[in-house]
Amino acid sequence: MNNAIRNVVVFACNWDGLSCIEAAAQKGLRYPASVKIVRVSCLSRVHSGLILKAFELGANGVMLLGCNPGNCHFEIDAGLVEQEYEKIRNILGLLGLREERLALTRLPGGDGPGFVKRVNDFIAGIAQTEPATSR
Repeated sequence: MNNAIRNVVVFACNWDGLSCIEAAAQKGLRYPASVKIVRVSCLSRVHSGLILKAFELGANGVMLLGCNPGNCHFEIDAGLVEQEYEKIRNILGLLGLREERLALTRLPGGDGPGFVKRVNDFIAGIAQTEPATSR
């Protein structure tokens, strides 16, 4: 794994997102220690300013980990999360950052292996697009 990729922030919803992370831990599945988990009540609560602040503070990538569409515990329209995601990707492009540095991942509750695969694939994807001298 590329040592240049040091910081990935995962905003995980309190429900299915967090249960995936907990299931991975219970099964002893591994992902880099540089992955920082931020628990949020729902991905609809994560706004563009919060994500951009993560990048400002040195995140190489940000993953939004939430419930599958139709399974939100707050019955928030999945379209709201996707609209914010697309808006932030556009802002990243305007700032000269690769859009691939932001990922929206939706998994069923308790899918620890799915989370580990997705986060490792995400990090590998960032490593392929970032210059070797990046943070």
